[in-house]
Amino acid sequence: MSELADDLDHWTGSKAAPGAGLRTGPRTDGVRMAVRTAMAGAGFTPMDLGDGCRAWYRRSDDGTHALISHNNALDGDPAVKDWIVGQYGERGGFVEVGGLPLSRALEGADVLPSPVRPDGSLVEALYPSLQQALDDLG
Repeated sequence: MSELADDLDHWTGSKAAPGAGLRTGPRTDGVRMAVRTAMAGAGFTPMDLGDGCRAWYRRSDDGTHALISHNNALDGDPAVKDWIVGQYGERGGFVEVGGLPLSRALEGADVLPSPVRPDGSLVEALYPSLQQALDDLG
């Protein structure tokens, strides 16, 4: 496991056992049930990014992680095209797509490529659509 990923797990409490003393992520009491259910079902946990920003976090086995948020928040109308999804590398790099409904953001978390190329160089790119990101990087 990587040090950064371990730090993220510590921050979100995603590996925390009851009473383990690890900080837990932000509360989701005020988040729509449809959002909580979709995110939990896809393996995401809430994360506080600081400065009032929050996102849903999911770690991958390849040293990357996905974040999904709605205007830097955990909650929003699942049908409104204001969700953003990104894949982020452990040592830098990102691939982000915005302007999506939640269902497409969840799809993006599964299909967006790693922001680390096979030669080790980093991708840092924002895309207006999942298809454009896949066409460019796939």
